[in-house]
Amino acid sequence: MRENLDTDLSVPALAEAARMSPRNFARVYQKETGESPARAVERLRIEAARRLLELAPDSIKVVARRTGFGDDERMRRAFVKNLGVSPQDYRQRFGGGSR
Repeated sequence: MRENLDTDLSVPALAEAARMSPRNFARVYQKETGESPARAVERLRIEAARRLLELAPDSIKVVARRTGFGDDERMRRAFVKNLGVSPQDYRQRFGGGSR
């Protein structure tokens, strides 16, 4: 998943890649990892976005697309929910870029 964050990482798509039914895939994934596939994808996307916001000069919109959020508003909601700050605030606090 980590290498394909900008692709379809929905449960049906992941299940198809694993050659499992979506329900069985989600159940097995949760049992093996302790988190849902959706939560894992969101966590991986946030980690990747954090790195880019810290190091890359790309705009927040570009970071959102590169990490699979689709748009900057979806990334903003994920950041606020999980980190308590917006991507813009995160970049101002921890990043070297200023876009």
